[in-house]
Amino acid sequence: MAAVRDANAPGYNIARDPALVKNRIFIGNLPICTKEELESICHPYGKVLGSLVQKNFGFVQFESEEIANKCANALNKSTFKSKALTVRNASIKLKPLNAIIKKINPNAHNPAGVPMAVQGGIVMSAAAAATVVPINDCEIIVVNRENTKYAEFIEDRLRNSGMRVDVLFPNEDVMLSQVLSNISARGCLYAVLVTPQHEALNSITVNILYGVPAEHRNMPLDDAITLIATDFRLKKQRDAVTASQLHAKQSRHPEAMQQLIEMLADNHPLTGLQYECIINYLQEQREQQLKRELGEANALAKLHTPDPEMELQKKILSVMNKPAVTEINSELMYPTFDLAKKDKRLMELLQDPRVMSALESIYNSDLTETVTQYL
Repeated sequence: MAAVRDANAPGYNIARDPALVKNRIFIGNLPICTKEELESICHPYGKVLGSLVQKNFGFVQFESEEIANKCANALNKSTFKSKALTVRNASIKLKPLNAIIKKINPNAHNPAGVPMAVQGGIVMSAAAAATVVPINDCEIIVVNRENTKYAEFIEDRLRNSGMRVDVLFPNEDVMLSQVLSNISARGCLYAVLVTPQHEALNSITVNILYGVPAEHRNMPLDDAITLIATDFRLKKQRDAVTASQLHAKQSRHPEAMQQLIEMLADNHPLTGLQYECIINYLQEQREQQLKRELGEANALAKLHTPDPEMELQKKILSVMNKPAVTEINSELMYPTFDLAKKDKRLMELLQDPRVMSALESIYNSDLTETVTQYL
């Protein structure tokens, strides 16, 4: 259906008027909702003149391009009814990823040589992606425009702490709880509330939106700025540690070794040399992991500690490999039982039920009874 341009004509919808497209936003990945529900999430950013809801997408009309862009930047990637929204100015016509793939061989380079990037599921040039406004760390909510200078003073102080900050003037008919919910949904960390009373008392109300939400009402301005700046610095440190740990978990084995491990996991036949490479590599990884877990000194001590099971097997083999008593020309280790009984380690070994079981399985004689008798 063609858009009706005449505002006085029947069926006219301002959200369809092509002449006002720059004052309009496009909302993609839209869940099932009414026009009123869609407009409610846009009210905090300016006066809504009209809207249009279609399957999976919609449009909202504002008074100016500036308000439309501010709302688009604020709502993009925010969550509405459990769906992540894709929001942009309606005048920007971007081709979806599957349309690009159909026209361009995915294995070929960009024919025009233009670096490409993906933002919110939309393919765009890297230059265009660089212009996307990042999510603010803090939003300053100003209830009365008469407090704008006070809010801008707070904005400057927070920016000096390395934060991305913006001043927001919500509509009077929008509840503060809804404004905070919208700000939090798009990933903003802090919200500062400024009212005439706050300016009169040189104070602000601080809302920490991430993690477990917390509200600090009517804090003295200096204390509030210190709280936000300190908490922001500590959060960045925690995020950096988490990112490094995640990177360590995601690190892969060297490519050649990864291929061998995958072949082994898929039960492909390997050569003896390939098995040896895997074993040596895993032993090196084990040593490095023990050093990380126990410290270098403790790891070396653990690595050099004999395996009890291996030691027991060695002792059994040693007993089995001793010359038979009938070979009188061979030198016996214990010519008599009395000498054997003086070897405490041998006695402990012969008292081990596992050793006796091994001897019983080897000798078809009353050797074990004789050993038991003399023990």
